[in-house]
Amino acid sequence: MKNTKQKNILQLIGFIAAILALNVIASTYFTRIDFTKEKRYTLSETTKGILQNLQNEVVVNVYLDGELPANFKRLKKSTQEMLDEFKAYSNGKLYFNFIDPLASTNVEKQNAMIDSLAKSGLQPTNLMMKTDKGNTQKIIIPGALVYYEGRQLPLNLLQNSSRAGAGTQEEAINASIENIEYSLASSIKKLSEKNKALIGFTIGHNELDDQHLSDIGRSLAESYQLRRVDLNAVKLADLFKFKTLVIAKPTQPFTEPEKYKLDQFLVNGGRLFLLLDQVNAETDSIRTRGMSLATPISLNLDDQLFRYGARVNYDLVEDVYCARIPVILGEGNQAQQELLPWVYYPMLISTSNHPIVRNLDAVRCQFINSIDTIGNKNIHKTVLLTTSPYTRKAKVPAMLSLASVQEEPNPKDYTGGPQAAAILMEGKFNSVFNNRTIEGADLSTPFKAENKESKIILVADGDVIKNDVSALDKQIFPLGFDKYTNQTFANKVFVENSIDYLSDDSGLLTLRTKEIKIRLLDKEKIRAQRLQWQLINTIVPVGLVLLFAIGHSYYRRRKYAV
Repeated sequence: MKNTKQKNILQLIGFIAAILALNVIASTYFTRIDFTKEKRYTLSETTKGILQNLQNEVVVNVYLDGELPANFKRLKKSTQEMLDEFKAYSNGKLYFNFIDPLASTNVEKQNAMIDSLAKSGLQPTNLMMKTDKGNTQKIIIPGALVYYEGRQLPLNLLQNSSRAGAGTQEEAINASIENIEYSLASSIKKLSEKNKALIGFTIGHNELDDQHLSDIGRSLAESYQLRRVDLNAVKLADLFKFKTLVIAKPTQPFTEPEKYKLDQFLVNGGRLFLLLDQVNAETDSIRTRGMSLATPISLNLDDQLFRYGARVNYDLVEDVYCARIPVILGEGNQAQQELLPWVYYPMLISTSNHPIVRNLDAVRCQFINSIDTIGNKNIHKTVLLTTSPYTRKAKVPAMLSLASVQEEPNPKDYTGGPQAAAILMEGKFNSVFNNRTIEGADLSTPFKAENKESKIILVADGDVIKNDVSALDKQIFPLGFDKYTNQTFANKVFVENSIDYLSDDSGLLTLRTKEIKIRLLDKEKIRAQRLQWQLINTIVPVGLVLLFAIGHSYYRRRKYAV
């Protein structure tokens, strides 16, 4: 008896020692196990590196709280779970709070909070909610503010909210959940990164001015150093310091020495973001005169782009899926302004799963050209944005008349199919100037015919990156904002994603390809089989309990029967 007691005590001591040892090991070596099929709670190595290298504390205030519809509760829960993962890998330097922006019962305080968050970059969203009293409107703010070293950055959690054909609200919420890790990691990286890559915007060819690049400039300045670059004056060695060059809507030709610098910049690993118009057409001149002649623009880049693997055509793409412009109809007292579809303002979409454009809303354009790709075995090409299938192409020169806007476009007349308007080219580019002598070329740096892999994003519309400026008070409108319909298109997101893909070699943008499948119940089956499953869920559990009770009683009688 004594030996048994001692044995039990030793076993208890051993068990307690094992538990203590397990706790010591667990506190020293950190690990987490993700049992989900799509590994939704497994952070990428890039994200872990960002969190583990934090020098100071990060605070994330999430304003998606309070009384929420079921779908947004799911978004809130997913955000909280992701923040828990971030906190676990941040070495105690990440904190987060969930705040109900409408917690106050005072309407004035609620409005003040909404206005304050809107000024910080978080826009409210109106939702219709079903209650016992019927349908009521509910204002929510699906966003967060990220703070680091006295700076803040707005983070909008709701993605894909306005894309044409985005489907149900469940799909929109699911797209937002898929994007949470990228959105959070990108915001923290923007605030915490010390060594920012250098991005150059070229000048000297009548490119877009600072006013019309103001909005995208403010956004990019959070992640990069921005400079203006005069290709005619800059030394080639200094040009190599830039990670990416942006050429935004030039209207004057490039000289051969300038083209040589672009070529050598690319061959040496630099990246190019080209937003080009091959046709001169402006809506303002059409409104003033009622019509205008669209004419080709010679940028002297055709031969270079052709060798790289693409051609921007001298045409105008007309698309049934287009934006609307204000037009005065009638005369005198009967005149009134209406918004009518303008086929020369296509709204570009993407069916690609590439991280630049995955789950991207429509991108608004003005007078776009089509792009053809040229065979080049060393260069991989990805079509990023296309028009709708209901298109046709107009050759230039072409007379554009505002009178045509009054005719509703008939899809039967637009059978051109989808036209590529933005492409990505990646690989080892061969120099266009191999075995060529260029007078005035900068030869201070040794010539290279082929070297490092590089990337080009080519967009056949310079207005994609252009924000509107009010003619009255010079107010800067957000990039992609349509002042006539108050709708915001995805121009800014597309440009930011493009710059990130070209300039950030960490691979962070690839997180946008993360996919979480929606596993929703079939509503039709629910209706058809409702009674069947109600009976199964009520009768079967009771039946199992009764069977267990009868079996247990029978077993006891047999066991203890005399």
